[in-house]
Amino acid sequence: MMVDKSFMLLVKNIKDLNISQILEENYRKRMGVVLDQSCPGAKNFLTQCKNIKCFDNKHFWLILSNSPNYTQTFENVNLEISSEIKVAYPKTARGSRNDGSSEEYVIDDVYNPAYKKGGDLKISTVGHYDKLRGYWVDLKQNKYFERRNLTGITLKGIVVLPDPFDGTLKEYLKSNRDKEWNTFNRFHNRLMTYCGSYYNVSFDVKMSKSWGYIQPNGYFDGLVGALSRKEIDVGLSPVFVKIDRLPHVTYGRKTWNLRAAFILRNPKSRKSYQIFLKPLSVSVWIGIIISCSASVMALWFSYKLENAYNFIEKADATLSYIVLSTFGAFCQQGVLSSPPFVSGRIVIIFTLLLGSLVYQFYSASLVSFLLNVPTTLITNLQGILDQGFKIGCQDTLYDRQYLSRSTDNVTKQIYRIVTKRSTDNETGFLEAEVGLKLMKEGQYAFHVGLEVAYPIIQATFDEATICELREVPMWGQRHVHGIYQKHSPLKDVFDVCLNRLSENGVLNREYQFWHPKKPECLKSGSNIKIHTGLEDFYPALVVLLLGIVASLQILAVEILWRNRNITSPFKKDTVYPYCN
Repeated sequence: MMVDKSFMLLVKNIKDLNISQILEENYRKRMGVVLDQSCPGAKNFLTQCKNIKCFDNKHFWLILSNSPNYTQTFENVNLEISSEIKVAYPKTARGSRNDGSSEEYVIDDVYNPAYKKGGDLKISTVGHYDKLRGYWVDLKQNKYFERRNLTGITLKGIVVLPDPFDGTLKEYLKSNRDKEWNTFNRFHNRLMTYCGSYYNVSFDVKMSKSWGYIQPNGYFDGLVGALSRKEIDVGLSPVFVKIDRLPHVTYGRKTWNLRAAFILRNPKSRKSYQIFLKPLSVSVWIGIIISCSASVMALWFSYKLENAYNFIEKADATLSYIVLSTFGAFCQQGVLSSPPFVSGRIVIIFTLLLGSLVYQFYSASLVSFLLNVPTTLITNLQGILDQGFKIGCQDTLYDRQYLSRSTDNVTKQIYRIVTKRSTDNETGFLEAEVGLKLMKEGQYAFHVGLEVAYPIIQATFDEATICELREVPMWGQRHVHGIYQKHSPLKDVFDVCLNRLSENGVLNREYQFWHPKKPECLKSGSNIKIHTGLEDFYPALVVLLLGIVASLQILAVEILWRNRNITSPFKKDTVYPYCN
């Protein structure tokens, strides 16, 4: 019978009821069940329901009883901590008086904190009902807050610790030493321990080195495999949400933001010749060339006029001499001679003044250009490949899985580079310390978890190198989540606790404690160092070499020309007709 569009009411005889078929047809829907305990088959019906997931938080039960002595009805019934079962019985059945105006019912909440762990049936009165006032509830807290005492049961769990450690497992999980190793696994285990104290449960902890990946036989290993085989109750390490895991486990609340990236030393974004040219813009260089040309023409014109009116001493007015003199003035080397006329001297004065100003601006701009941090060229994975960096990766299972299964072309190329064996038969999957040491030497990009890399960088890198580091993420920021058995009632239980830890600031405090801060680049005048090596200075040497070669070539041409004139058949004492 359809009551409205969102509500359907079915009235069935308990003998003709196929509960499995009904649950299968309404698997994704919430369902309410009203059962009369006085029916002869009620107890058998409840026993039948225990194997087909009828007592979870999607099924709401109201069981009508004639007396408060109904506990025998739930013998051998697999109730859970999340069960939504209410039992209603007349208040007069307790021996209370009724004024006769309306019959009042007592509403009890019934659940078992851990039926499979030997837990006891828990009953508590949560409300009342009568025809006049209807249903009123005494329970005002969250369901799991009221049920937070799980009576000291022991839950089996696995924590994933891929990195080796010293001491016993119990001592290591309690300690705070070596936070850069197994970081987010120990962080999540610490939160689960807090929740264990909150719910009065203890954990039987075992260790694994794998979060759970499909093996060649088609089964999962590690944490996911143990949960799918129901060998453990909860996961004490968080995992990535992967599609192939969904049919086998249930994911809970996220607890950690896993951040990893390629860390590399920023390459120089400027070429060597730019050190000498870039301090001044193109327009300024064009202005300098025009000014030099104007100075040359003014001096040349001045020398020509002086030679025209000076019959005693002729000045060298060749164009090469004028160019050399002007170039010397601009390079702060002075002038070769001083013209006798005032007009020529004025030109020389302003040429020297212009050269001095240009020299000052060029020197200041050159120093400023060297002090500026080079612009980062590499902003993505393709940039790492284009710059010819060697590539390595931290040897973790999730990095291997991501690279081997990625469909991105750039990531596939990185995977081929990383897995290619070197001359010593080693791949690019390295331990964090080894990879960061190679990265420190330069021209090497190493993919590593930032919670592992930051403490090593802070302890072993100098400040200048830290300022050169850049991060290029391969997958960005990924969340890891709690993990439980498929359809486990413990999922909501621990999610509620983790939310309370988040609201109270405990989760953030633990995150700040376990996740290290990024090493800061502190720049001040006392620690700024300018290293100008031969690779930066060689353009000046190239110009000098070109000048020497050009001068030697010109010298050779002059010598050849002179020798040709000396060996010419025409002699000075030869008298030619009509030439005297």
